Amino acid sequence: MKTSMKRQSKRLFPVAKLLAVSSICAVSFAAVAAEHVTYLILAETVEPIMIVRDGDPMAGGLMTEIVELIFEDSDYVVEPMVLPWQRMVTEFGQRDDWVIHGIPNSFGPDMPHEMSELPIFPFNHTAVTLKESDFSITSYADLTDRTLILVENFHYAGLDEYVASVASGEIDANVGVIRAFTPSGSLEMLRHKRGDIVVDWQARIIYNLPKAGLTFADVEFHDATEIVPTENVHLAFSPRQSDEFRQFVNDRIKALTESGQLLELVRKYYAPALPPAF
Repeated sequence: MKTSMKRQSKRLFPVAKLLAVSSICAVSFAAVAAEHVTYLILAETVEPIMIVRDGDPMAGGLMTEIVELIFEDSDYVVEPMVLPWQRMVTEFGQRDDWVIHGIPNSFGPDMPHEMSELPIFPFNHTAVTLKESDFSITSYADLTDRTLILVENFHYAGLDEYVASVASGEIDANVGVIRAFTPSGSLEMLRHKRGDIVVDWQARIIYNLPKAGLTFADVEFHDATEIVPTENVHLAFSPRQSDEFRQFVNDRIKALTESGQLLELVRKYYAPALPPAF
């Protein structure tokens, strides 16, 4: 009997070993089958496009939620990478699996990229004044004899050129400009009446109102599309991504657009102010 048991154990051992090896192979195959997508996240001043918290680079944000929605239940595994802008520019040329948000014609010649066929959210600006201020802002003419509060190192398409023309004397107008280091700082300066008007991305203003000690009852929103034209944001990705990836991304964004899921997500970050035209 003892001999029989020993022989049986010898026969079973190779089978058990084979099962273990098969399991390892299955795990390895799954790891190879999953394609990794590096989601590049800017480290500063981009909330609520990307909301980063200690230990949680994908804590929230409009773009982050859109990326999660696009790659949900797919064979792609999203891996976040938080970087300052200058380091990110280097990654554009060195990596072939990255995605980020982008506006057409906003990437420099040293940043090869492609864009999704359809946009994913609007980048529209709003002018904000204190509720007690009795004036309207809809065009450059309305900025005369006012002081603008803008965020340092932030690009305002159209408005930057107008401000430069005023400063050079090319345009005869009295327009003051002061700069804040952060979006919430610009609103704090407005609250303390250091300037008259804050111009910024609408969703970023909404997000930063509480940080500046302001509520919707304290401020007035003005349509600033004639001051800073609205631009559509697309999913930007490496031109070295595969054709399968391009097809997947464009098909998924089209489906999310047609189902209304993208619009619902966009409005989450714009409410309760004026809904975006998208």
